[in-house]
Amino acid sequence: MSEIVTKTVICPKCRQQTNTDIRISANTREEPNIRKMIMDETIFRWKCPKCGFSTRFQHPFLYNDIENKFMVYYIPQVERQKVVDIKLEEQFSELKDIKKRIVPDINTLKEKIVIFEQGLDDMALELTKLAVSEIVSKDTGHNVYSGYFTEIDEEKNTVSFQFFVGGDKRSYIQSTRLDIYRRSMGIVKKHFPKVDQQLGFLNIGRQWAKESLDNYKKSRK
Repeated sequence: MSEIVTKTVICPKCRQQTNTDIRISANTREEPNIRKMIMDETIFRWKCPKCGFSTRFQHPFLYNDIENKFMVYYIPQVERQKVVDIKLEEQFSELKDIKKRIVPDINTLKEKIVIFEQGLDDMALELTKLAVSEIVSKDTGHNVYSGYFTEIDEEKNTVSFQFFVGGDKRSYIQSTRLDIYRRSMGIVKKHFPKVDQQLGFLNIGRQWAKESLDNYKKSRK
């Protein structure tokens, strides 16, 4: 399912028009090196053949990992909570338990890849991240701009996140007990068991976590 299209790109510096091949989807089975290209962002790097100007060219991109049963659709700055692609749904209708996500930025694309490769639940991690971000905001006295999962350490019984806080978006690492993630897993399994059975690509991020946590609290009253 790897797909490349040719588009005309105008260099922001010299204004030269260039026909450029853009990869809009990739299958890890067909292109084993695609993961590395995502992680070092070379897949989004563009260089003008005339003047040498280099920039990050952001465009929609679908990452498909069949072995680990997940697909992540990167749509720059997407705000929608769901995107339905009937063509893709029909193409992969025979594959069960495929997790389908949409993400608004490259860092979240990387995060989802790491999460699903490790067999973790991104919904439970988002609930955990939300709880930890509130602690970080209180401890630092600043709003949390964004946050990403970094690792789980079974020996230390911790799950860690990297947050960016304040106006300067400085990095802040915070860990919490792995029990919090396991508790979040329990909430997801009991109260949101059919989320991944929905049609379409879902935006499982901070907004989803806030709305889901509110619904969970209401259900307990």
